[in-house]
Amino acid sequence: MPFKCFAFVALLAAGTAAVGCGGDDSPIAPSPICTYAIAPATSAFPADGGSASVAVTAPASCAWSASAGASWLTITGQSSGSGPASVTYTVSAATTEDARSATLTIAGQTHTVTQQGRAPVICTFDISPATADVGAEETGGTFTVTAPATCAWTAASDSSWLSVTSGSPGTGNGVVSFRVMTNSGAEGRRGVITVGDKTFTVRQNAVAALCQYSVAPVDFNPCMPAGSVSAMVTAPAGCTWTASSNASWLSVVSGASGSGNSAITMQFDENYDAPRDGIVMVRWPTPTAGQNIRIAQAGCTYAVSQNSFAFASAGGTGTFNVIQQSVPSTCGGATQDRCIWSAIADVPWITVSGNMPRAGDDRVSFTVAGNATGAPRTGRIAVRGTIVTINQTP
Repeated sequence: MPFKCFAFVALLAAGTAAVGCGGDDSPIAPSPICTYAIAPATSAFPADGGSASVAVTAPASCAWSASAGASWLTITGQSSGSGPASVTYTVSAATTEDARSATLTIAGQTHTVTQQGRAPVICTFDISPATADVGAEETGGTFTVTAPATCAWTAASDSSWLSVTSGSPGTGNGVVSFRVMTNSGAEGRRGVITVGDKTFTVRQNAVAALCQYSVAPVDFNPCMPAGSVSAMVTAPAGCTWTASSNASWLSVVSGASGSGNSAITMQFDENYDAPRDGIVMVRWPTPTAGQNIRIAQAGCTYAVSQNSFAFASAGGTGTFNVIQQSVPSTCGGATQDRCIWSAIADVPWITVSGNMPRAGDDRVSFTVAGNATGAPRTGRIAVRGTIVTINQTP
């Protein structure tokens, strides 16, 4: 035994593998030497950010970890491990115009990330409309602002009588509401609301120089067919007015309200009954109230050659003539046949022959069926407002 331990000491001195003195001759394994490398050492990103990965090289049993040195760097894959691996990460979009840099520490090695700043935003502004013309009375309105989403702006008035009531301050696109006070002075006035490098101009009339209006023409005489006519309102810019009809057959299809010079277009239905009048009332906020446009539409009158007939129970046939006339007669044309009418029976036992409607003078033929009811009966044939009465005995 002493000899064996001596041999152990001698072997250690010679640098050979050690064995125990107790007879266990198993080798003792050396600890691994851990060396680490990462690639690449740097990465560069645009302002919008992105993602990348870093390769880790290490012996299989060598542990490592990874950490981010800034909040805008996020490790998305494994952040620790052993041996070779890959660390993935993302870079958030830049929020400023300044470039920035940060590091990832991986297995004690440094990976440097640089990112460009955002391109500078050029703030441009547009407004629509750019002007408003208003009357002397208090009123309000709006205009729109168009701008890049990150561009802030304020709408500011240069006049005490012109105020911004809502919509300011704003960022990006928006709508600005404004209020104009009554102008009781002797002259018109002008105010400006500024947004960025753009201006919205308000021109207001004066009470002392109240709006003067005129309408022309104010009298129309159309014939029987449906159609339309137009009249022109003449007034200073900003002077407001409205137009409305007093008749169901007459409507204002454009120009029901406006300001300054503008046209009013009126539409009317056909009329083959009696002539009729309608009024389009043009009104404005002045002591003179307004002006009326008169539409006197031509019509027709009708007569029949026989107003009544009597038939026996067996029934039979009959005829009568329709005589029509346009009023005024100039609407009847050279042949005086422009009035359109139909002959319509109000009971099933009277049958009107031929096609309807008809135009001009014409003859109406009809048939009366036999009466088996045992009682007298009466029916009528109407030609517009003219009535032909048919009496029949039982």
